[in-house]
Amino acid sequence: MLSRTSVALGTLSAACFVSVTSENLPVALLPELAAGFGVPDPAIGLLVTGYAAVVAVTVVPLVALAARWDRRTTALVTVAAIAVSNALLAVAPDYGVAVAARLISAVGHGVFWSVVAPMAARLLEPGRVGRATAVVFAGNALAFLFGLPLSAWLGATIGWRPAVLTMAAGAALAAVMIRVTVDPQPAEPRAARRELTPIRRVVTDRSLAPVHLLTMIVVTGHFAAFAYITVIIANYVRLTGPATSGLLLAHGAAGLLGLIVIGHRVDDHPRATALVVTGGLAACMLVLLAAGPGAGLVAGAAVVLWAVPAGGLAVVLQAAVLRTAADRPDLASAVYIVAFQLGIAAGAAIGGVCLDHGVLPVAVAVAAACGLAGAGVVRRSAVFSRHRPADAPTTNDPSHSRCRGAQ
Repeated sequence: MLSRTSVALGTLSAACFVSVTSENLPVALLPELAAGFGVPDPAIGLLVTGYAAVVAVTVVPLVALAARWDRRTTALVTVAAIAVSNALLAVAPDYGVAVAARLISAVGHGVFWSVVAPMAARLLEPGRVGRATAVVFAGNALAFLFGLPLSAWLGATIGWRPAVLTMAAGAALAAVMIRVTVDPQPAEPRAARRELTPIRRVVTDRSLAPVHLLTMIVVTGHFAAFAYITVIIANYVRLTGPATSGLLLAHGAAGLLGLIVIGHRVDDHPRATALVVTGGLAACMLVLLAAGPGAGLVAGAAVVLWAVPAGGLAVVLQAAVLRTAADRPDLASAVYIVAFQLGIAAGAAIGGVCLDHGVLPVAVAVAAACGLAGAGVVRRSAVFSRHRPADAPTTNDPSHSRCRGAQ
């Protein structure tokens, strides 16, 4: 029989699945949304770019405000916002309302991702940060394995509005499950005293700078291509319509494999796993460039293999944040989320400009260059060494003692 801790981790993973699927819904439904609202493809890409920009602007102050809340309450409220957002999007009469609907979940998105990994870490023993993160972030990989292909298939077969409404129902169910299966996680005593000084300290923490730099570089490159993956599949693999969901399914399966392998090894080999992520992204993009549009099987293989490093990207980055800032995980994660969302916004914008000007291979080249640049950062940074930071919690930390007792 599953322990309550395992059930709680599963629920948080399901919430991650909902969040990632919802965040990337415009990617899966790009053709249908563009046709439905009568706007060009780059305008739908803006639903990803604008979403990311709102998260980047709001996450740090909102996380500081929510620091006084029980973490379970924070997760519940932010997932419920996803349900409301998608319900509004499903009935949106025009593009303007669609943008407003996306903003609702964007406001809570960064807060959710700032607390979900620390919540998982409190459920397991110290020293298993990467493992805890990987278990919860399995929801990310499953979103790409099932969520996005299913959304694309539903959009192509029964219409995008029912697909989005299904997403709203899933988010509502996830919120209920958080309330039922996850025990309360009260704010740390010092959280009630957080004001500008702790925020300023974590924002200016030089030890986290390499992680933030790597995040912006690699995420920018990844999303320059990924935000328009359905277009890449159409141009390079020559698949469209329902057939696209089949390749997205294979892409998602590879992402799950990447998450399992990288998540299993990230605690013991942080630098090696980070190099797999950065170098793997560069290699797959270079194969696409070399193969060229219409390459068919070779391009399809590159698209699928691309998901292996992408599947471990968030685990490698989040684990580095939690190792380096173990005494202030929520705020440190919030700043990391800013870097991540800025990378998404920049990447989606770059891809949109390239698509608008008919030079999609330039977006692929940007992704390759960012992967290579990211590998350089990993090689030079001590953050990705195995050594535990001096301020990491010990086994005498009372919060972790409570968590071990719950298992």
